Amino acid sequence: MTNMSNLYWTKAHAHYSRQDWINKPSIFAEFAVQYFPNTGRVLDLGAGQGQDSRYFAEKGFEVVSTDFEDFALGLNETNIPSHLEKRIKVEEVDISEKLPFFNQEFDVVYSHLALHYFDTKTTEEIFREIKRVLKIGGTIAFMVNSTSDPEYNTGIKIEKDFFAMKKKIKMRFFNIDTVKEFTKEFKTILVDNLGESYKDNAVGVHNMIRYIGRRVE
Repeated sequence: MTNMSNLYWTKAHAHYSRQDWINKPSIFAEFAVQYFPNTGRVLDLGAGQGQDSRYFAEKGFEVVSTDFEDFALGLNETNIPSHLEKRIKVEEVDISEKLPFFNQEFDVVYSHLALHYFDTKTTEEIFREIKRVLKIGGTIAFMVNSTSDPEYNTGIKIEKDFFAMKKKIKMRFFNIDTVKEFTKEFKTILVDNLGESYKDNAVGVHNMIRYIGRRVE
């Protein structure tokens, strides 16, 4: 991640911290949890201020809650209630680099709107790393931007479906077929374009890509 994207995310998280939805579990987390095992360890990639991590911990999971931005990490730690302190570990992790975890360490790898900021080579490596740290039989669940998003094709095109945006970050947009290609090493349980978030619903976007899968080998 660049210093420019760090500055962008610091400002973004400062804005998010003032929104009425920031302490609620995301719509996707409440949907995806039905596909999780009854217990186990969850890796939350790009957890932001940790609302989904806290939701999973309340459900009884042990959660490693990660982000790369200091302001979000600080709020994440501050907002963990005392009864969840033993179930949530907050760590600084850059998704674009090798994940600092052991092979088959997690029962679930989860990500809410954090996997769509990378070029093709990096995105492929991210999914290889997710597979590596996920137990055989474990669940992968994520939601990403869609090519139906109004912002699609509005920035400077770097490669297919990947753009440098005016807001000084790079962004990838997926469709069902490209998600299937990136996740071909997993068994697909569900993939559709019905994803919603509180933030994007406010601007009329209701068609993000949801994916649920399993590691089978």
